[in-house]
Amino acid sequence: MATIAPTSVQSKPTTSSQSKPTIPKGELIDGREKHAHLQTAVDPIKPVYLTMSSFTSKSNSAKKAVALDPTVFDHPIRRDILHLCVVHHLDSLRQGTASTKTRAEVAGSRRKIRPQKGTGRARLGDRQSPMLRGGGVAFGPKPRDFSTKLNRKVIQMGMRVALTMKLREQRLGVLQRINWWSHKTATLSSRLDGLGWRTGTLFVTGESEVPARMRLASRNLRGIECRTVADLVVYDIVKWRRVVLDLAAVNALERAFGKGLLAISDSERVVSDVTHSSVEVGAST
Repeated sequence: MATIAPTSVQSKPTTSSQSKPTIPKGELIDGREKHAHLQTAVDPIKPVYLTMSSFTSKSNSAKKAVALDPTVFDHPIRRDILHLCVVHHLDSLRQGTASTKTRAEVAGSRRKIRPQKGTGRARLGDRQSPMLRGGGVAFGPKPRDFSTKLNRKVIQMGMRVALTMKLREQRLGVLQRINWWSHKTATLSSRLDGLGWRTGTLFVTGESEVPARMRLASRNLRGIECRTVADLVVYDIVKWRRVVLDLAAVNALERAFGKGLLAISDSERVVSDVTHSSVEVGAST
């Protein structure tokens, strides 16, 4: 390791006005290059690899891995962001149509039931009193809007966090294409049983609509649902036990929620050798 030779001590004391000696470029100070302590090394962004699944083949001899954008599928986990997105979606589902009648809206006579004094009984007004049966409701519900506001960037972060959570839990799968060769439910059910995806599986496609045979074969299966990326929300990823995407869905999610720091081409999306530290979704999930 190169070091700097010690300099001789000058007999003449140095003053504060004298300039400090410069260090030639390339020399080291305590084993570090000049100004190295001022420079922050930026590691290149590397994709995350996930073992691809297959609908048609049960053999694990020829595995392939799919490269994923780490800005979308390797985001820091934020439970608070997931909670905000889930509450925001559930609030939007509330109809808010509950309505009751107040004493001013109940039909009937406004005549006082009995005199104020002299009967020895409690004082009463008209028949619309909330204390009487058939009267109005005090402080009852009225039609209202339960939807809440949430910033778009918070929802986008929630989608990244949800996808990352599924990937780390090994509950995220990727297929070449979400399609089935038959419209029969029994054939698809048998194949899903073999994969361990029979219950709690959400299939997401990046196409404009779910393939017809896949939609027909899965619509009668309880615990199986198919939808497009356009209809996908954070609540769906959190709700379903397992999420299976196709390559078109991966591309659509990275275009919508990626930060543009890593561009993965179609030729680099799928790699043949699984030498990377990839994870696989299987029957155990």
